[in-house]
Amino acid sequence: MSGLEIGLALPGIIDLCLTYGKAIVTAYKDFKHADEEVEERKLAIDAAWGKTSEQLAFLRRVWDKLSENYRDLQSRMLRHFEKKLEAAVRELSKLDDQAAKSGSRLLGKSKAAKYALLKKESLDRAIQNLRVWQNEFDTTWYLVLLIADEAIDKALVKRTGTEKLSVARHVRSALRPEPQREAAIFLSGSKLQSARRSDIPYSTSEVVEIADVGTFILDSADCSSRKDATTFSKNVRSLAMRLQQVDAIGFHLLRCHGVARITDPNTKQLLSFDFIFNFPKGYQKPQSLRSHLLSRTAHSLSDRISLAKQLATSISYIHVLEFVHKNIRPETILIFEGVGSHLGPLYLLGFRAFRMADNKTLRLGNSIWSENIYQHPDRQGSNPGVDYVMQHDIYSLGVCLLEIGLWDSLVSSEGDANVSSLAGVNCDPSAFNRDSSLKDHFMTLAKEQLPIRMGEMYTQVVVNCLTCMDETNEDFGDESEFEDGDGILIGVKYIEKV
Repeated sequence: MSGLEIGLALPGIIDLCLTYGKAIVTAYKDFKHADEEVEERKLAIDAAWGKTSEQLAFLRRVWDKLSENYRDLQSRMLRHFEKKLEAAVRELSKLDDQAAKSGSRLLGKSKAAKYALLKKESLDRAIQNLRVWQNEFDTTWYLVLLIADEAIDKALVKRTGTEKLSVARHVRSALRPEPQREAAIFLSGSKLQSARRSDIPYSTSEVVEIADVGTFILDSADCSSRKDATTFSKNVRSLAMRLQQVDAIGFHLLRCHGVARITDPNTKQLLSFDFIFNFPKGYQKPQSLRSHLLSRTAHSLSDRISLAKQLATSISYIHVLEFVHKNIRPETILIFEGVGSHLGPLYLLGFRAFRMADNKTLRLGNSIWSENIYQHPDRQGSNPGVDYVMQHDIYSLGVCLLEIGLWDSLVSSEGDANVSSLAGVNCDPSAFNRDSSLKDHFMTLAKEQLPIRMGEMYTQVVVNCLTCMDETNEDFGDESEFEDGDGILIGVKYIEKV
């Protein structure tokens, strides 16, 4: 079947997924004499399917408004999901047939126990498959928010009961804010003056305890030397409003409590905008990714791959919110305490140099070595040679993914080059501007050291990110392919390849 035929057939595939999913949930609800563990699983799959089914139904309603590239992406996602659901239905039918042949009401204790165990195992697999697929699907599904069509707004309003649609509706609203709502995002800077602050080592953020309000993460955007203070102020307001509506767990972006203007008490000059973020629910003790890399405490392969996925997800949603980040590095990434030896969730902060994707860039740069190594060669130094685009964020992601894969910091605790990782590299910042030697070194590290540590697929993703601006890169190299009115196309490309 051709891509066009698949696209045209997709509403039917969505209906088939909905039918299979309903059959699975019904089968587990009908599972008699369930113990407490099975009941918990039944509730989990019921809740997960409730969210997914609403998202699928929404996609079904707006299908004719979607672009061909987006339809093609969803076609492949849903085909994969359909196969998983069909396999789960077959497994359930097989179990029920076996129980019927044995006479389920007359099963002996040993057979009944075995049947219950098989049912639990199949339920666990269904829950895991649904959650894994749902996480991947969410990233593609939220791209719908970028489509400038009144039908999308109407479809979101029709169903307001589920969490996913509620978040989507609020984010969609924040993307096109009403003027009267904009002032509410700003907080009084006076309360921050008396707040108790605690540093987060090797991080651009800090913990702040505001009296009678609570404990938050503070992320400051210095603007004392900016020449575009008015434009930046509008960007700050827009970003804060959008981050106020995000699903923190799904987006891997902390929800914004508000933002404060910090001024010089004598001159009244604007010094910074301090973003105040809520802690993720149920988590404390944030550490920067840099701290983890410097400590080199061993973590499992699955933990490191999970971090990589979470970081890639957070960048995807920054772009969905119509911003470029411009400051992605281990100091702007927080990881919260997990359970036991496992790492907790990751969140991207560091909103110091961001701008709206369609705003004019001032080509601001710096000569700080430890920050420049995360910038594409075209963007290094005090006077970058090109405008910042979304692909430059993808390059920065590639450098961070390289570090996560090596589980070693490219920067020492003093801010200098890590000799073991960057031996022989010219560390003179003046040599960075439009010099590809550092990028070439990263490519060598990736190709020589990542395959044995992280596997070929992970290595391919890192190399793809590092070469995203190369003309020879078939996935990202042709800038004309990213000229999409709604910003959907680069999101589709990013999700497919990263």
